[in-house]
Amino acid sequence: MVKNYLVSAVRPITNGWHLESNQNLYKAYQRMYEMSLASFRHFCQEPFEAICWTEEVRDNEQYTIENWRRIYELAHSKPCNIFWAGADTLMIQPTSIFSDRFQEYRLFNYTDPKSMDMFEHYYNNDLQYFPHTMKPAIWKLGEQLWEQVSTHPDRNWGFDQIRNNIMFWTQPIPDADRCHPKLAYQCLGGPPTEFTDQWNGITVTQSHILHFHGSRGSARIIETMQKLCEVLEIKL
Repeated sequence: MVKNYLVSAVRPITNGWHLESNQNLYKAYQRMYEMSLASFRHFCQEPFEAICWTEEVRDNEQYTIENWRRIYELAHSKPCNIFWAGADTLMIQPTSIFSDRFQEYRLFNYTDPKSMDMFEHYYNNDLQYFPHTMKPAIWKLGEQLWEQVSTHPDRNWGFDQIRNNIMFWTQPIPDADRCHPKLAYQCLGGPPTEFTDQWNGITVTQSHILHFHGSRGSARIIETMQKLCEVLEIKL
């Protein structure tokens, strides 16, 4: 029997987190995670077990390495599907994420900016899917790429997303099946707007999972998520 896991992490980071470089930002992410998990429990159409890793780490690099290590260990401990959803995500309507629709490792939508260096199409990695059918070669590639982290110019912020894009784009997926913004609507640090609709190529009412980019003003993101939970009758 294949088990489904919804995984995330809210870790104290000794050196502070990205745009809000303080050691207490994880407390804001704890509040976001409460709402995120409640939304998945409210709307996800398949049963799942939720896991949130909370061990303290030194910096963003160690954060991403530890999260990958735990995902890798979980995936290789038993047949399972793993959906990674950052704490600053919210499911807003009934959604199937653990079906057989995606057989490969998946990212779902662009990040900001939409392209960079080696990637004409550069995707966000705050929502990821690791199905039980994921090829061993892609797991191996994900492991091997860590060998580059110590010399990479983006080692402290961005390397993990680059690594995930290499894994994603290495797979032989038809171009028409690459982008699924409904599963990763990027709110870009605030509430959905006409601009974000245009940016994502769909309206927010068509979307299923929102990603708020919580490091771009955590207090505003918490307020937005709280209002949406009230409107959608998501019980916290």
